Amino acid sequence: MSDATGEPGSRVIAGALRDTGADAVFTVTGGHFLPTYHELGRMGSPRIVAARHEQGAGYMASGYALASGRPGVVLSGAPGPGATNLATAVANAQADSIPLLVLTAQVDRRYVHRNILQYCDNVGLFAPFCKSSVQAASLDEVPNLIATGLQLAASGRPGPVHVALPQNLQADTSDRSVEPLSTAAEAGAAPDGPVVDELVARLEHSKRPAVLAGHGVIRSAGTAALRDLCERLGAPVATSRSGIGSISTDHRCSVGMLGFYGTETARDAIGAADLVLVAGCALGEQTTFGWRRDLLGEGTALVQIDADPSQINRVYETDLGIVGSAAAVLEAVSGRVGRREQWYTRRPSRTPPQNDPARGLSAATVIDALNRCGPDGMLVSADIGNHRLWVCEQLDVTRPEGLLQSCEFDAMGFSLPAAIGAAVAREGVPVTAIAGDGGFVHTMGELAVARDLNLPVVAVVFVDGALGILRHQAEAMYGEDHFVRLGPIDFAAVARAFGIEARNVGVASEVDAAFEWALSLGGPALLAVEIDPEEVFPPLRTKIEQRKIDLMGR
Repeated sequence: MSDATGEPGSRVIAGALRDTGADAVFTVTGGHFLPTYHELGRMGSPRIVAARHEQGAGYMASGYALASGRPGVVLSGAPGPGATNLATAVANAQADSIPLLVLTAQVDRRYVHRNILQYCDNVGLFAPFCKSSVQAASLDEVPNLIATGLQLAASGRPGPVHVALPQNLQADTSDRSVEPLSTAAEAGAAPDGPVVDELVARLEHSKRPAVLAGHGVIRSAGTAALRDLCERLGAPVATSRSGIGSISTDHRCSVGMLGFYGTETARDAIGAADLVLVAGCALGEQTTFGWRRDLLGEGTALVQIDADPSQINRVYETDLGIVGSAAAVLEAVSGRVGRREQWYTRRPSRTPPQNDPARGLSAATVIDALNRCGPDGMLVSADIGNHRLWVCEQLDVTRPEGLLQSCEFDAMGFSLPAAIGAAVAREGVPVTAIAGDGGFVHTMGELAVARDLNLPVVAVVFVDGALGILRHQAEAMYGEDHFVRLGPIDFAAVARAFGIEARNVGVASEVDAAFEWALSLGGPALLAVEIDPEEVFPPLRTKIEQRKIDLMGR
């Protein structure tokens, strides 16, 4: 029996969150954990951000993690439906290597086998998507599970860690017989000397070195080392989609994004190189044009750096595989290579507008205006759809994590809640969330959070009346489309119903003024932008041809 004079479990759990130093918890309150919410409210720390849906809370925590460089913390107060609502956001974090501490309420463990309300096997639910998924067995171990969960989430290849907290722990008491641990910061281990020596020798020997930078460069804080190395080598740097921001888009060595929706300069530079250094990039389907065998030139040496050993040699045979932090390896190498002339000098060009002004705006026009009107330091989050194809090519991204995305999971509804999380992480920094009219509706209820917190988040909805990419694919493959058209929604009126100022934008001459107005408010705003529904991003045609082969065998 617990010591009746000990500390109540609800206070222990709340105190454990406070003591980790986490400054925000994203949550949807549930009745099973009201005692803990009560204690969190009384303590006043960490900050509690009350989302409107658990999926939104998970994306907020992800946006927070991307913008801050620290793990996001998300708490589902409802055991079963709250946890299942959260699962998509956690799966997205796993796919994109985003560090999250995922806490879920669990029912009273004494009654699990009595058809208890809202029961779900949360440990089993999250296990496929988490580095660790466990249930606390006692109150005394909760502080250590939280501290080590944060530590594990940020270590190695970052990702989510899940801890289920049975409801009855709150009614237990603790005499603190288990000394709580503090969260330890991971120190990036320096790579072995001989490995660094070999990489330096290979780089010095190569005539046409190139770099393919992924999200691992950003997450490991390796962007400065990458910039120094490419400047010394005169090497072009291509990025994966999640690697956008690992080098500034205006840097002379930047050749843009590689892949189906990428630039010709990125494809040509990687194809012409005699050594390609892949740093923190998983070489996934989108980046490699569906794992094209001729992605690299004949005889090209491939060097791969990754914190996850399972990524080495997974897709392409490597000549040298290095397991470790991209930042640690790049820092160890950059100062040891000599300076040389830049061998690839072409710069990526941007696709001009493809629209008919009579039907609506071009996405290119909108993004160009955002580049001009956006203040220094502004963050942008992008959802899934036609708009993001243009964003990845055309947005000026001059800082790490300047563009927040769901990359490998392609989860619709990501951009608005991720922008909210980023605004919480970087107080006072404006964030613009871009979404299509198909994806925005998934999480538009989170507009209420932006309003409640008066966050400087501008939601931009590209309205084209369809799930655009699917429509273009269907029409190219069959000459017609089914089930992808969307009925009209007055998004500006919806925003106003949430108490948020909004405007409709329909002609090019209005775009700059609309952005200047929205960004000047200092709080939430929404712009509903009418896009030409017939506008096709030209590189999409390459993807459509690959999709035909995948789906139809031709």
